[in-house]
Parts: sequence; structure tokens; C-alpha cells
Amino acid sequence: MKKSPFFALLWAVFLLAGCVSQHKVVVEFSRDLREHFTEFPTIEVDIAAVTEGEASEVKQAGVEKYFAPDSGIREKLQSQTCFFSREDDVSFVLPSRAPVWRTWMEKKPTDILVIASLPHDPAITPQADPRYTLVKLKDSYVIARTIYILVEPKKVIRVSKAALKADSGGESPQEAEQWVEARARRK
Repeated sequence: MKKSPFFALLWAVFLLAGCVSQHKVVVEFSRDLREHFTEFPTIEVDIAAVTEGEASEVKQAGVEKYFAPDSGIREKLQSQTCFFSREDDVSFVLPSRAPVWRTWMEKKPTDILVIASLPHDPAITPQADPRYTLVKLKDSYVIARTIYILVEPKKVIRVSKAALKADSGGESPQEAEQWVEARARRK
């Protein structure tokens, strides 16, 4: 008996149901951050899909060790890095179809890590450091979910799309390819 295309599509949707999906991640630079520094540093922000064990390793290491050149954590996680500075404060989008998602999905991640190289506050312990956030990956059917992240002067937070748009003055974030091209033109 020959199966119809409708049955094949229905079966594919059934197989995908309940699976953790790839997410679109939008990282925006807060207006408050732009105004906070008198001498403005370049801030690196990493995005990575991580397992519970990897999330625990990042918590134990802390932000300084994570960004240290000799730590190797970033390479191991295959983090995607975007940079923000006073001259280059365009928002960044990691699409749900970015090639790195294939690699991340092989390890069955539980969270998305977003971590920023903001200046250190000595009163904060690595386990309670607000310079990174972990967002639980949720099951999704076919439509990719979007995670909106705002980098503020002392913390990284997850926000709604409306809050992100209000903070950015209504400008829409650029896709990763546009962001890279815009950076290349500025140099």
C-alpha cells in the first residue's frame, strides 16, 4: 500500500513533537549600558546550547575563567561570539538554522547559555553571577522559538520581544550574516 504525502507529513510532525528544537537567539545591547561607561570596553557575548553538566562547569568556573584565553571552555562548547562596543552596538541574531545548531543538538542540550564579559563585581560569587543566564530549552513542534536577551551594565537578562524593541528604540535586530557584513564594512 502506497503512503500519501499527507500521511508522510503527519508522521514527520509526530516524530518532531516533543523534541527540543533549535531556537533563534536575539542579543541586544541596552541603552543603559551605552551610557554607563565613561571609557567604553569592548564586550564579548557568547551563546551556546549546553547540557546540564556543561552549565554546571560554567557556573563553577565563573565568567573570568570562562573568558580566559587558556580555559578552553568556550572552544569545548563551540560558543558563538558577538562583540559590542561604543562604535559597534548593533544587535545580533543567531538564527535557528545556523549550522552550529547541528553540532549542539547532537549532545542533547538542556539550556542555552548567554554569557557576557562585563566588568567584574567582587561582591558576586560565580554561582550567583548575573553576567550570564541559562534559558531552558523547551519542546517545540515545527516552529522555532525566539529567545530575547538584553545585556545591561551589570547583568544579562532574558526579556520579551516588546521590552527588547522598546529598549532598542524600535530598531529591529540584524540577522547574523547582516551583522557580520556591517562589522566588516565599518573596519
